[in-house]
Amino acid sequence: MKDQSRRLFKAGSYIYIEGDEDVDDVYIVEKGLVEFRSSNDRVRTHGNNAGPGDVFGFISALSRRPRMETAFAKVNTSVIEFTREKFLLLLKKNSEIAIKLLNSYADELRLYDTLMFPVSGASGVFLPEDMQLFSLGEYYFRMKMHANALYVFEQYLALFPEGTDRNSVMKHIEEIRKTGVKNVPGPALVGIYRRYGDRQIIFCEHEPGNELFIIKKGKVKIVKYHGESEVILSVLKEGEIFGELAIVSDKPRNATAVSFGTTEVLPIDKESLLKLIEKSSDLLLRIFTAISQRVWFTFIRMESKFYEKPITRVYAFLENKLIEDNVSLKSREPHVFNFGIDELLKMNSVSPERVAAVTMELTRDHNLDFNMGRTVINNPGLVSSKARYYRSRDHLYEGSGTERDSDRGASPVVDAQMEEPLGDLADMRLPESARQAEDAGVPSSLFDELEEEVGNADR
Repeated sequence: MKDQSRRLFKAGSYIYIEGDEDVDDVYIVEKGLVEFRSSNDRVRTHGNNAGPGDVFGFISALSRRPRMETAFAKVNTSVIEFTREKFLLLLKKNSEIAIKLLNSYADELRLYDTLMFPVSGASGVFLPEDMQLFSLGEYYFRMKMHANALYVFEQYLALFPEGTDRNSVMKHIEEIRKTGVKNVPGPALVGIYRRYGDRQIIFCEHEPGNELFIIKKGKVKIVKYHGESEVILSVLKEGEIFGELAIVSDKPRNATAVSFGTTEVLPIDKESLLKLIEKSSDLLLRIFTAISQRVWFTFIRMESKFYEKPITRVYAFLENKLIEDNVSLKSREPHVFNFGIDELLKMNSVSPERVAAVTMELTRDHNLDFNMGRTVINNPGLVSSKARYYRSRDHLYEGSGTERDSDRGASPVVDAQMEEPLGDLADMRLPESARQAEDAGVPSSLFDELEEEVGNADR
């Protein structure tokens, strides 16, 4: 396969179709206009098209997951088609473009975050950052998670020394110290790594962030405070990357990271990240693959929230989580999730009046076991079958989509190898949306390289 080629599409021709599993290529519009369609327009966030200089198709290509939308030529259009490897090489040569792309990821995930956690049921989402941080600390205080509450309150005083709730914060800190929690222990330093004890906050929502982290040992739980409770977004394992959104967007953290058991992480600041991107193509691949997968899985998780019936949302969510954990939907081997039934219901926005009915239906399913904050799927294939069954009896969006399916006959008319490389990509623009959604983890062998590179970058 060629590293890059110029392809011409007649108006109305399809470049790729939503759900396509042939995802090896990334595209840049040379001339013309590319338009996007999705079976669920409510999940769409910003722009519907890509013009000259825009890049598209990179999330599915880098995450190696099916296309999240249909892309077609609105007018006669020429695009430059890159293989995944060639596109990563271009990013490695131009770190500014890499950071611009990471910013696009960050914006996309923050917009998805807004849709995942809507204003309804979330009083205070428009409050100033200091008041939201205070609310988070009060939640931990009410839950008697005193070390976490103290961490948040100390962040409050450091960030907002004259904040509205300063006196209340000081009072809470005094009460916490009476329980025996005198201070928040920092992480232990193990060379260039940081070691955290069980349930220790690595960073919290609303605090600024200037580092991303790679997990060397242990697990990290990513949670979000919403609707006066804590919702688990993800449980990350060894080799996975987190905290990258704040470092590339210069915006506060939008979730809290908590160690899950004893955990060691490698911190990387923005300056070191730029140097590492230029030196390590493997790290570049891992970072972009990890973030692309996060966008892709956030997209499909969010899509499941639009079903009308809560039981449909729950089974669609479980199916998506199996995919996220790289579990075959044909597997008959048991799989365990690190969340219980209460967290499962919260993550799928099951209203209080429906909790009893949904709980009863889930506990009647002999394929599911709930105990000690865990959910056991005895046969993943049966979960997928039930998800399909419930989807068929539910409603996701208006319209059947048959018109879109019947239009699939168009095809590209020219596929010519580029005679010249694309040249300077300094003015390459990102698409109006990063709508498109191998193992994303960093292998243990790469940590040796990272230790040396991070050490050099810090000097």
